[in-house]
Amino acid sequence: MAELPVDPMMAKMILASEKYKCSEEIVTIGAMLSVNGAIFYRPKDKIIHADTARKNFSHLAGDHLSLLNVYNQWRDSDYSLQWCYENFIQY
Repeated sequence: MAELPVDPMMAKMILASEKYKCSEEIVTIGAMLSVNGAIFYRPKDKIIHADTARKNFSHLAGDHLSLLNVYNQWRDSDYSLQWCYENFIQY
């Protein structure tokens, strides 16, 4: 674990993901967590729209899978800046 340049809990998560065949998803979630909550933005004049957009990413299993949803949808949009703007995601 010491060889990975991440905090110990993240390293443990990455190493364990190999067993469950979900390493790509775990690394993506880890990367999303590393930006310290700077993914969504809520402009004061569009708070309701921003909150509605954020709800579209929510997952019943929790915030980590919600973050994975954000990344996967952004990837599916071909990493579009316009998609980020429309969904109130920081680029």
